[in-house]
Amino acid sequence: MNPSLKKRLIAAFLSIIIIPILSAAVTFYIGTQTIAAEDHSGLNQLFTDVETTIQDQESILSQNQLFYQEIEPLLNEYDIDLKVYREEGDLLFTSTDFHSDERAGTAFLGVDQFTLEVATDSGELLEVEIQANSLQTEPFHALQDVLYIALLSAGAGLVTLVVLIVMWTWYISRTVLYPLKHMYHATEEMRGGNLDYPIPYERNDEIGRFVQGFDVMREHLKTSYAKQKQYEDARNVLLASTSHDLRTPLSSIKGYVEGLQDGIAKDEEMRARYLQVIHDKAGHLETLIEDLFEYSKMELEELPVEKVQIGVETYFKEILERVQFEVNREGVAFSFALNTSDRVMLLDPKRIKQVMYNLVDNAVHYGGDHISIQVETIDESLVIRVNDNGPGIAPEDLPHIFQSFYRGEKSRSHQYHAGSGLGLSIVNYIIQSHGGNIDVTSEQDEGATFIITLPVQ
Repeated sequence: MNPSLKKRLIAAFLSIIIIPILSAAVTFYIGTQTIAAEDHSGLNQLFTDVETTIQDQESILSQNQLFYQEIEPLLNEYDIDLKVYREEGDLLFTSTDFHSDERAGTAFLGVDQFTLEVATDSGELLEVEIQANSLQTEPFHALQDVLYIALLSAGAGLVTLVVLIVMWTWYISRTVLYPLKHMYHATEEMRGGNLDYPIPYERNDEIGRFVQGFDVMREHLKTSYAKQKQYEDARNVLLASTSHDLRTPLSSIKGYVEGLQDGIAKDEEMRARYLQVIHDKAGHLETLIEDLFEYSKMELEELPVEKVQIGVETYFKEILERVQFEVNREGVAFSFALNTSDRVMLLDPKRIKQVMYNLVDNAVHYGGDHISIQVETIDESLVIRVNDNGPGIAPEDLPHIFQSFYRGEKSRSHQYHAGSGLGLSIVNYIIQSHGGNIDVTSEQDEGATFIITLPVQ
């Protein structure tokens, strides 16, 4: 499991602080252990020689010139300077008064200075400051080694810090800045209309979840855009087809009305035929307009569905007998079967009647001369099968027939007027609003069967 971004940032912060300190401490420890193994008795010998000389020359200590002459060999041997103070802090002697400043020590942070307390034979306690003029001479070279080790330790800690900063910067760039850069490019691509720009990031951390959410949003926008384009294309088809479908019957109505006005229909039989055509064309116009009106309400989710308790067998028997009468008038054979016992369920009687009429009308208009309907209850479902013996539906049309404005006219008969392409879409909406579903099976030249399944509540 990948650590979270928060844990990684905490690890980076702690490692940048702790590891350089440990690196410097280990380097200093190893160096000091190496120095500790060397012989440093020379420094103790220096302190002893200084203490002995001052004690031996105590009587001339106040005579600075004479005392300097006595102690000068010691100063030259160790290349040092001395300052002697009384216990009260008064300066008794300083060797720097007897040589030029060029001989003065090269102090660095006070590591070349030492303080020594000397008890004289007279019982006076003197404070002696020893100043090393060079760290390269015995016994002060060990101090130089300590200084070098301190600098080396600081350098090791600094190098470790720089390395860690570079490593963590690279790591954070790869795991945080790199995907953010890709997301920026993805937004630019999306703004330009390219919704096929996935972000390559596979870690399951905060950034990974953010990238996954971004990809989900991108896919959603892609799907929404595709649907929007589909609807736009459908609306364009609607404008073209509706204008044609409305203009054709209007032109026919106008032509037959002008024929009646001009007296072309000379006998009663011809006038009756003209009036029947006008009536049929007006009915077709009414159907188109009604479909458009229902679709507009469906799009706004304002198509009312008002369910009431109804007796299934009585309700469907009444509808199917009326359908049978109307279909038989058009010369189409019709049969139905009811096997619903005495079930009661919640339905919108107006909308379910609209569904039944739409499916039957669809079968008639597309060339069926025999229609059969079976209504039965299976377990807790009401199943309605509407079958016709028309030319069937082409396989390429089956996945789309419930889409708005889709008309599979290439595979259907043109004997009757084509519809608006909205009827089955409205049927599907009504069935779904009842908590059911509708499906279709069809074989070319063997008719089609629409199967509706509704829950018995």
